[in-house]
Amino acid sequence: MINNKITIDVSQFSEDPWGRDEQDNPISSGAAFRKQYLIEAFNQYDKVIVDFSKLQDMPDSGFLGESFVGLVKHDGFTYEEVLKKLVVLPQDEFYPITVEQIITLARDEYKRVNMQGK
Repeated sequence: MINNKITIDVSQFSEDPWGRDEQDNPISSGAAFRKQYLIEAFNQYDKVIVDFSKLQDMPDSGFLGESFVGLVKHDGFTYEEVLKKLVVLPQDEFYPITVEQIITLARDEYKRVNMQGK
């Protein structure tokens, strides 16, 4: 890794991010956020701090899933890499728990599905 950490203020991306992909929301979807901010950050930094604290409303699960689980499904990262590098703010709110649960559920489902085929 070149640098230690980066902080991404989600409100700089959109005041109202929502939706999984460009079909849901062509301007501020989870896929757009991942492509514009997260892929490069996860490639270049040891810690990626994603700050939701300036948003009035929490983004929907489609946005959160596509932003973070999408790093695994589309961009070659592992679930463990994403969980290890990601820091979600504000820490005193439900954002970190919600994001971690979305990533963990996707990881566990991936493992379960792949174990059935063996």
